[in-house]
Amino acid sequence: MGPEQLAVAVVAIAVTAVVLAYWLVVVTEGAYLGEMAVRWLYDRGAETYDDVKRFSRPDEVASLGNPLLNRLEESFGSRAQVLDVATGTCRLPLALLDIPFFEGDVVGLDASPRMLAIGARKTGQWPGRVHLVRHSAVPLPFGDQSFDAVTMLEALEFLPDRSAALREITRVLRSGGWLLVTNRIGVDAALMPGKVDSPLDFERRLQELGLVDVRTQPWQSFYSLVWARKPGAAREPSPAPSARRWPAMLECPACGADGDWSSSASTADQLTCGRCGSRVRRSRLVWALD
Repeated sequence: MGPEQLAVAVVAIAVTAVVLAYWLVVVTEGAYLGEMAVRWLYDRGAETYDDVKRFSRPDEVASLGNPLLNRLEESFGSRAQVLDVATGTCRLPLALLDIPFFEGDVVGLDASPRMLAIGARKTGQWPGRVHLVRHSAVPLPFGDQSFDAVTMLEALEFLPDRSAALREITRVLRSGGWLLVTNRIGVDAALMPGKVDSPLDFERRLQELGLVDVRTQPWQSFYSLVWARKPGAAREPSPAPSARRWPAMLECPACGADGDWSSSASTADQLTCGRCGSRVRRSRLVWALD
C-alpha cells in the first residue's frame, strides 16, 4: 500500500470512528453502551434537558395528563396512585399535578441523580404527593399490583432489557389499571435496530403480557403513545389524602418485605423496615434505593 492509499485508509477509518461515536452517544444516547453509560449521559445533560426538549406544560396536560386522568377516574377515582418509570425531570408527574381535579399521588422513579434533583425542584410545591425514587427500572422496588397506572415515556428503548422492563411495569400494575408507554417511530426507530418494535409488533408484545385494550395513538414525530389495560376488575378507589399509600407499596431493599415499615421508627426523611431494621433515607426529596 502506497502513501496515498494509506492516507485514504486512515481518513476512512477516522471518519467511520467519528460516525460510530456520534451514533453511539448522540443518536442512540448510549443505549448500546449499557445502563451506566445511559445514566452518565443523562446526568451530564440534566441541566439542559428541558431546554432541549422544550416541553409545553399546557400541551403536556392536554396530551398526557387529561387522557390518563380520564381513564383513572372511570376505574379508581381522582385519588389514584401512579408510578412514572424513568421520570427524568418529572414531565408526567407535572402533567397530572397541574390538573386541579387530580387528587392522587405520583411516584417518580429514575436512575439519574441529577435528573431527579431537577424534578424535585419542579415538584416541590406538592409536598407529600410526589415521591421520587432513585433506582433502576429492573427490578422495580415495589410490590405486585401496587399502582393504578404505570407510565414510561421516551425511555424503553434505552433500557438494557426491554422485555424485563415491560414485565416489571405489568407486575406492579393493579388489575384494571392502565399502562401508558411510548414506542419510537420514524427515522430514529430505523437507527436503533434491536431496540425498537414496529407499531404492530409492539402491540403484540403487550398483548403477550396479558394486557388488553391495547391501542396506539399518534403523538410526536418520533414517538407514538401506546395505551393498555391490565385485565380484571378494578379494586376499590384509592384512599383519601389522609391515608396515602406511600410507602406501603415500597419493598425493603434489604429483606424484600412488602411495605412493612415501622411507623414508630420512621420519619419524613427516613423509613425503617419493621422486619429487618434496615433504613431507607431521603435526601433533597429523593429516596435513594440504589
